[in-house]
Amino acid sequence: MDISTASLPSGGYGYKFPTVSVSPMTFLQITQYLENLPSDPLDKYLYDVNNLVREDENIMDCYVMDVDFLIFYKKLITVSADMSYSLKITCPDCGKVIQKTITLNNDIHFKQIDREIMNGAVIELNGHKYDVVVPTMRNFKKVFDLYLRYKKISDLKMIKTIAMIGDFNLNGNQIENDVLGATHNDITLLLALRELYYDRVEPIEIYCPNCNSFEDDGNGGKRRKNLAVRVDSLIVDFFRELCNNSPIDGSKILFK
Repeated sequence: MDISTASLPSGGYGYKFPTVSVSPMTFLQITQYLENLPSDPLDKYLYDVNNLVREDENIMDCYVMDVDFLIFYKKLITVSADMSYSLKITCPDCGKVIQKTITLNNDIHFKQIDREIMNGAVIELNGHKYDVVVPTMRNFKKVFDLYLRYKKISDLKMIKTIAMIGDFNLNGNQIENDVLGATHNDITLLLALRELYYDRVEPIEIYCPNCNSFEDDGNGGKRRKNLAVRVDSLIVDFFRELCNNSPIDGSKILFK
């Protein structure tokens, strides 16, 4: 199945290929996936990336923000032929379990991309100036592989943050120290960069019909309080979600 790169979170900016191939997994592939899925979060992320790259090597030259979405997309089209997904969330105010069916077209939205940010930037951390690059999976993996090997940092988001800074191969220790030890305004800067270059999918907002609580809108008024669900947290137990989304009914099995 060919996916237009223009439909990805980056808008396909700077890509030399118009599409990437992503197909749903078969029963055999799902079984192999589950049998070999690592428990370590970093190894699991690499496993998901390799699952995509085996189908289309161009994915190595996609931006990490696009690859993260494609990991979700591949699982979504595996569990649902119509690209819908049923999720359950517990309201933190009243404890009600809310069930919602989301669809790719209606509920998954990307933050509008600004072409200027895709050209990178120059920042200053702890008195050091750095070039910020929009990391492709190929460039990110050069940094990621080092942390996989030495297990010095186990937080995927932190590794992604470090990978945004150019010249890691020359100033790796200094960059790592400046990112990990960031304080005050530098923290705000790094959080803003994460949002610009990685968190491109809008959270899905769900409201509780039971308590229907409201909060201040910042302008003296009230707005309905929504529960935000991040797309990257949706599929945790892959096989369980497959069963929930594809229940067997009486028409599937005809007993003698």
